[in-house]
Amino acid sequence: MNLNTRDRCIVCFKKPESNFVLIKHHVSYFPEVIAFVHYKCHNKIHDPKSPMTTFIQYDNGDSRKFYTQQKESKN
Repeated sequence: MNLNTRDRCIVCFKKPESNFVLIKHHVSYFPEVIAFVHYKCHNKIHDPKSPMTTFIQYDNGDSRKFYTQQKESKN
């Protein structure tokens, strides 16, 4: 499921800059929930001093488990 489209960043609500696209950020891996954000906004989400926990709804290890399952399903 996508929370937004690539037309506007869900963090700052601005459009992508010319010649750039918004990147995917996993809000959750199980179930898979994607938000499209600017690279700088992605860094803000994961800022160690003040993470944006609204956009981090997964446990440690979920990303490794998710990508392992993705890799195995392609084989």
